Order: sequence, then structure tokens, then C-alpha cells
Amino acid sequence: MRRSFILFALFALVIAPHAPAGAVESDMPRPTVAFNDHVRKLAYDGDVLYVGGRFTFAVGLDGEHVRRDRLAAVDSSSGALLPFAPSLDGLVHEMVTTAEHLYVAGEFRHVDDVPMPRLARFRLDTGELDEHWRPRPSAMVYAVEPFEDRVYLGGQFATVGGHGRPYLAAVTASDGAVITSFAPRIQEGAVRDIEIGHGRLYASGGFDLAEGERRFGKLAAFDLSTGRVDRSFQPSVHVLVRQIALDRDRVYGALDGRGGEVRAFGPSGESLWYKAVDGGMQTVALWGDAVIAGGHFDYTCYTNRAGPSRVCLDGIEYRRGKILAVDRDGELLPWNPNANGVTGVWDLETHPEGASLAVGGSFTTFGGGVVQQQRLALFEWTTAAHGPGAGASGPSARRYGRLRP
Repeated sequence: MRRSFILFALFALVIAPHAPAGAVESDMPRPTVAFNDHVRKLAYDGDVLYVGGRFTFAVGLDGEHVRRDRLAAVDSSSGALLPFAPSLDGLVHEMVTTAEHLYVAGEFRHVDDVPMPRLARFRLDTGELDEHWRPRPSAMVYAVEPFEDRVYLGGQFATVGGHGRPYLAAVTASDGAVITSFAPRIQEGAVRDIEIGHGRLYASGGFDLAEGERRFGKLAAFDLSTGRVDRSFQPSVHVLVRQIALDRDRVYGALDGRGGEVRAFGPSGESLWYKAVDGGMQTVALWGDAVIAGGHFDYTCYTNRAGPSRVCLDGIEYRRGKILAVDRDGELLPWNPNANGVTGVWDLETHPEGASLAVGGSFTTFGGGVVQQQRLALFEWTTAAHGPGAGASGPSARRYGRLRP
């Protein structure tokens, strides 16, 4: 999960005077630690960037190979590897930080030889595993969302702590005990992501039904206390929604079907706009006034009609390798890192102060093979004196600088 509702400005906005003038430094990432296998999830705590995935080694800026078993920490300001090095024996799918803890979920069964199946948390001040917090989910956890005195969980599980709680549950932040008053009814598919905002808990994934109704499948809103479906939010979605992000009164979704989309939904679930691509959309994040989306696509499409091989049936629009940026109205921006990789980009995470965008995935190069950066990339912005509007004219250029066509 990401705290996408806490936004910080990256681009200069005419309509938002609180946002500092800035521009993306480059379409290409700056040098940072690399990894020998997929990075699946990212989480910031200040300038510390936690990295989780399938990897077993990190490659430092000096080229040294250092053992890191599926979990690591990086100084996002320098790109250097940090000492944090617990050993997990399985893939990491999810990470999120609070003021005190790092939560990690995935396919692991042990942390440093301590039995800790699928879900664990670490103290941020010491890096130590909290062995007393044990929710005990029966199967995979894909989503963790701490909120006040509880932690919401989403995944493939049927039970948590011995209680029947298929796909979506809440446990206490103190000891991981199930909160029995939170009893949502989700059927026929896993929850992939959870976000809290607008007074609701949003859940997305592959589930077909909520409270027995298909109109609440794939993406739904729930009461934070009871888990009852919020029927005032009724999006019409028929494909897997891998990830969501929230802003003001909007929900942004990464849709992964025959083709993929990043789609914006209004407060009642109405579709506001979409940007279609020729492959799956796997992640979405908000960076300043832009919506960044990533997946395993190569081109944007004029419409969301996709063929059996995910071809754009109504024509290709622009080349965008695995990652793209659109404005809040869904208009494509020219920022184009052009990454490679079969599965491409798995996760996007913005720095708490908007200083950088972290990207994790299977990629090894950017710029069509020009820049090598393996599986973790950091993009940054600058407040240089020339400003984002230098050399450009018109309101669009003043607003978005080098990101706007």
C-alpha cells in the first residue's frame, strides 16, 4: 500500500500555489543499487527505501555483490545499500511502513530462521523482527494497510488466526488478533490491494463478488468498522484490478485484462477517463500532479479494445515501454523512460516529500537499452532556476514543464 492520499508537489502548478516550482530531472534514472532478480514491492520511510522481491543479491554502486535475501534497504538520496539485511526464504509481495514498523508480506515461511509464515513486521528504529505480532493468515497476503489501532489484510487466505475471514480481514496493531466485528463478505477471488481514504476502505483484486453481488466485484468500498459494502460506490469493472491509488475524491486503478488500463473513478465509482496500453497494467502511483502507471506494455492505444495478443485493435498511439505518465485529466505526458523486461514494472512508490519516484520490476535497461539499471530505479526532480516552463509557451508548458507535450 502506499500513502497516496498524502501528496507532495513534483511539478509547478499554476492552480496550486503551495507547490514548489520543479521539473523532472531526466527521463533516465540516476545510478543506484541493482538487484539480481525481480523487485516486487517498495516502501519509503523518509529517505530510506525498503526493497522486497525475489532477489538474493544486491549490486552496489561500486559493483560489489552483497547478499540480500528478498529484503533490503537503500538510501534513496545516495543510491547506496544500507546494512538492513534480514533473510527471508520466499518472495516478498507487499511492504508498507508506519511511524514505528515495516510490514512485509509474501511467500516466505521464515525470517532469519524464525517461523513467521507469510506476514511479518520489523521495528524501524532497530530493524529487529517483532516476534510477538502473529496474525497467522492461512494463505498468501497481497495487501497490508495499517490504520489507527488496526491492520487490514487482503489476499488469498480463507482464515486469519483461526477465524474464517476469506480474502479481507482486520487484526489489531498490538498483537495481530483478529477483529471479529470487521466481517466483510468477498467471494471468488483474491484481494490484491487495499487503500483507505474518503472515509472508506477500498479493496481491489480478482474477486468476482462482494456480498453476493457482481457489481461490487474487482473494486469495491467497505465500511472501516463493519466491513459492509459501501453501496454508494459502484464502479463497473470486469477485469483484475492489481493496484489502486487515491487522491482528493478520486480512485485510480491499474487494470490488467486482455489489454491494460490506468483508469480514474469518481466518488460514486463513475469512470472519468482511461489510458489504454497493449499489455497488463500492474501498478499506479501519484507523483505531484501526474499519475504514473507501470506494467508489461510497450505502446499506448487509442482505445481499450484489445485483441487476443493484446494488440491495440483501434491503433497504436505512442511508444511507452513499461511505464508512462498522464495528467489528472488522463492526457499522456511525454516523460518516457522506455524500460525493457518481460514483466516490466511491478511497483511504483513516491518519496514522502516528492523528491523521488522509486520503480521496481524485472527491467534491466532504460532509454531503449542505453542506460543499464537492473530492477530498481530512482527518478528525481529539480528546482533549478530555469524552472519547468523555461523555453516553453502556453499554459500547458507552464504547468507541467518538460513533462507536457
